[in-house]
Formats: sequence, structure tokens, C-alpha cells
Amino acid sequence: MPEEARTNQLINKFVISLTDGKILGYVTDINVEVEGDKFYFILKMKEVENLGKGQSIFTSERKMKISPDDIVNVGPDVIILGDGKVPPLREIERLHQIAEEYNSLVKELEAKEKLIEQLKEESYRLKREIEELQRELRKFQVMKDDFEHLKEQLVRQEGQLEMAREYIRLLEGLRGDIDKIKADVEALIQRQLEEVVRGIIDEELNARGLKKTSFL
Repeated sequence: MPEEARTNQLINKFVISLTDGKILGYVTDINVEVEGDKFYFILKMKEVENLGKGQSIFTSERKMKISPDDIVNVGPDVIILGDGKVPPLREIERLHQIAEEYNSLVKELEAKEKLIEQLKEESYRLKREIEELQRELRKFQVMKDDFEHLKEQLVRQEGQLEMAREYIRLLEGLRGDIDKIKADVEALIQRQLEEVVRGIIDEELNARGLKKTSFL
């Protein structure tokens, strides 16, 4: 903002000291004084007496040198000075804004911390579930190994059973042969026995002078 415009904002206004809590005067004119790289306002003021007693009047004039940093705020009717002890209103507003941003960040951080705690709990729960699933997986692995072992046993037993069946079939074939041999042997024995008996009878009949028999 141009200095002329800034100085015009300070004319025809009461000057109030925020640190002293009183009206210092009424600005009628203002000059700018430059010292090095800094500048100051020279306020020409009329002092006010008996303010608030119904008979306030302007008395003598005096000059007051202030730094721009002394000004807390400039309103439509008054200029508020902090004498360098009170930060300008804009600075206060900026600090207030920073405080609000800080509080917002704190709330956001608290929300994130709660979220982190929830995620930790969820992670712990998932870890427990994974451990339980791993235990179940190990059980299934043991069951699988047992199943494979049982399968191998069944395969061996099935082979042995097939061998037993083949042996039974062989025995059944042999039993037919044995039965035939047995029948042949019995028939042979029967014929031989008949011949022996017939021979004995024939000899006996010959001995007695009887006719030989042709059959029993």
C-alpha cells in the first residue's frame, strides 16, 4: 500500500493506547520520517481532557512518533497502539489462524492415531487368524501324509489280494484236476479190486471144480 494512502488512514482519528488503556489524543495531521531503512509516523494530535465527564474538550497539541509496528489496528474512528508490546491485529489473526491449523492438525493426528490403533488391533486379529490357519494347514498336511501312507498300504494290500485271488483260481483249477485224478484212482482201484476178488473166487471155484465166473 502506498505510504500516502497509509498516512491518510491515520488522520482525523482518536489514538488509543492499548497498554495504558487511555485516549492519547485526536490526530489532525501526520508526517513520515525516514531513518536508515526504517520509517516512522509523526502524529500531530490534540489532547483530550475531561473525557467521559460530559465536558471533554480538545486542549494543546503535541506530536508523537510511532513505528508501524506499534500499530495494532486502524479502525474507522480510532488508531489502537500497542507500543511494541502487543502484536498487530493482522499478526494476531495470523497467529489465531496458525493456532486453528495446529488444533486441526492435532485433531487429525488424534484421528490418525485412533486409526493406527484400530489397524494394529485388526493386524493382531489377522495375525491370530493366520496362525490358526497355519495350524489347520499343518493338520491337513499330516492328514495328507497319513492318507498317502494309507494309500500305499492299500495299493500293496490290493496287489497282495490280487495274488491271493490268482492263487485261489490256481487252487480251484488244481482241485478239478485233483478230483479227476481221485476219480481215476478210485476207478482203477475198484477195477483192480474186482479183478483180485474175481481171481480169488475163480481159484476157489477151480479148486472145487466149479465153473469160473465172468463177473461178480
